Amino acid sequence: MENDKLSQIAFEIDDIIAELSLKYKMDPLTLTSIMLARIVLTNDYVGSGDDFRKLLANVPGPRLPSNEVVH
Repeated sequence: MENDKLSQIAFEIDDIIAELSLKYKMDPLTLTSIMLARIVLTNDYVGSGDDFRKLLANVPGPRLPSNEVVH
């Protein structure tokens, strides 16, 4: 996938998270926990659950603050 397409998808996901958080008056941790559970179920359903869990096991810890902005 091209970097532009990945950036576009990331920005759209940021917008969706913000919209749902406002719509349901829900903190981001609770909302993203629900989203993560649905993503896990989706991967289980299509047969990539084990690989997805391996991916999650290798998520690095937080980085030092930078100039990055969540849109």
